[in-house]
Amino acid sequence: MSGCEPTGDQIEAIVQPNVDDFSVVFSDTASVSLSSVGTDSVFTGGPGRLLLGRNIDPYFGKFQATPFFQPTIQTALVVPELAVYDSLVLSLRYDNYTYGDTTIAMNIAVHKLLANMLDKNAYYNTDATPYEATPLGKVKVVPTPRSSGRIRIKLSDVLGKQIFSMSKNNQLPSNTEWIDLVKGLVLVPGSSDNGPLVGFRLFDDHTSIQLHYHLTEDDGVKRDSAIIKSGIGYNQILSDRKGTQLVKLPNTKRISLPSEQSGNMSFVQAGLGVMTRVDFPTIMDLKINPYTVVNKAFLHVTPLAGSVTNFYRAPDTLYAYLVDKNNEYFQGSTGFPEPARTLAGTPVFGKYQVDLLNNTAFYLFDVGGYISSVLAAGGENTTGLIFRTSPFNTSETAAQPTYDTEFTKSAQRLVIGNQRQSNKGVKLQLYYTSVNTR
Repeated sequence: MSGCEPTGDQIEAIVQPNVDDFSVVFSDTASVSLSSVGTDSVFTGGPGRLLLGRNIDPYFGKFQATPFFQPTIQTALVVPELAVYDSLVLSLRYDNYTYGDTTIAMNIAVHKLLANMLDKNAYYNTDATPYEATPLGKVKVVPTPRSSGRIRIKLSDVLGKQIFSMSKNNQLPSNTEWIDLVKGLVLVPGSSDNGPLVGFRLFDDHTSIQLHYHLTEDDGVKRDSAIIKSGIGYNQILSDRKGTQLVKLPNTKRISLPSEQSGNMSFVQAGLGVMTRVDFPTIMDLKINPYTVVNKAFLHVTPLAGSVTNFYRAPDTLYAYLVDKNNEYFQGSTGFPEPARTLAGTPVFGKYQVDLLNNTAFYLFDVGGYISSVLAAGGENTTGLIFRTSPFNTSETAAQPTYDTEFTKSAQRLVIGNQRQSNKGVKLQLYYTSVNTR
């Protein structure tokens, strides 16, 4: 120690902050604003599911789905010279999607199209292709997707025998001649039906026309058939909202319908493009103290009591997307709509959860990342979150971001009460830390 000499360096004292200046706060009283957003049309072309049926919903009114599709041939349609015609049948394979009361019979009429579906490049839910007034076949059936697997509808023998005769005479050598004869088909639900919505698989032989015939041979009768598979299609999905709160919904997504103007409810409805927008009008109050950091934030969403039943099931998942004041989606680096993200950077979604112990059901969204980004941004917040029942299609081969998504080929719906309801439908659970600098 005697060899040590002072160097003149000084060690500054580290000032420890007073722990009393820190406060970790939990709040569930923040204001949450709900509104409904509609669209003028939804892209429904090229679906993997043909959606069929008509239902009258107490909250959403009449919902009708009418699928149009085009069976095609890849090679010449030929039957043996000695074959004998039996029947022409439309075969539809269920895809196990149902919505509504499946114990009620549904009426299905099959009509032949009058125009080639390829005459248009894109189809939306409001589109229609003209068809013959007289049906090729009809059936009244109680759908049984889990037991029977298929519905078979006998079609007109006049058309069947024409196809059979032309096949025998090699008059259907390619799809060009086939389309001249059968441009496509449409399945029309009963005009007075109030039953289920049912899904059928579209592609390949899941939905097909079957030309049945038989041959008499030395060892008995041999039965066979020619299969005309389906390739393209679209779903026409229409609604009649008279007598409901949604009759006020603008047909442009640029204008939202506040929940205060729709019975203190907001709505989500697939197939027709109805979404719920969520805003947090008082969240900017946290910026009064600039030294505030959000630790966690969860949005608790409860369906309106009585709106979810065995027939009207709640969507399994809701997905949250960022939108501006005009409900236009923020685009990510890929050019597709950008989902809201958590503090960890993962997309925000809420799974439908049933709490049997407390007899409640709800969705829980991690919105901490969104709240933090709002507080970090300068100026007034004009962004919001949009809830829909499926994510966008981000495949590079997708014709549209909504191509073949559940949101465009199903009838899922949800009703959410706002904070004026006796049982509040939304609650923001917020955890944040503030530092007192005074």
